[in-house]
Amino acid sequence: MLADHAEAVNGKMYVTGGSWNQLNPRDLPYTHPHVSVAAAIEVPWIATNETHAFNMQLYDADRNPLLPQRLEGQIEVGRAPGMRAGDYALVVLVFNVNNLKFEKPGSYSFVLTMNDVELGAARFKVQRVTPS
Repeated sequence: MLADHAEAVNGKMYVTGGSWNQLNPRDLPYTHPHVSVAAAIEVPWIATNETHAFNMQLYDADRNPLLPQRLEGQIEVGRAPGMRAGDYALVVLVFNVNNLKFEKPGSYSFVLTMNDVELGAARFKVQRVTPS
């Protein structure tokens, strides 16, 4: 989910201005001051107590990466008391990105990958709007 601001605190996600999919600048190039990319990931019981590498990258419509370097890290989720095979643990992640510069209108997507498997994408458009 894209949001104006989000935080992950104690396993919960706090979101302000969430679930948008379009930026409407008056002029291009355009620098967007701040965006939060929020994700909730279900980790199955069998994948708990293991280290998982994740990364987030911003792509344009031609799948060209746009961040100077992808955002990456690792998580390890333990098994909660009483957790059984078939259950899953929930992990919330928030990526905050400042001063994103868009040179042209078009389609863009933040893509989340874990262990080299794409988990999902937050897609949006940048569309120049002329004042009426």
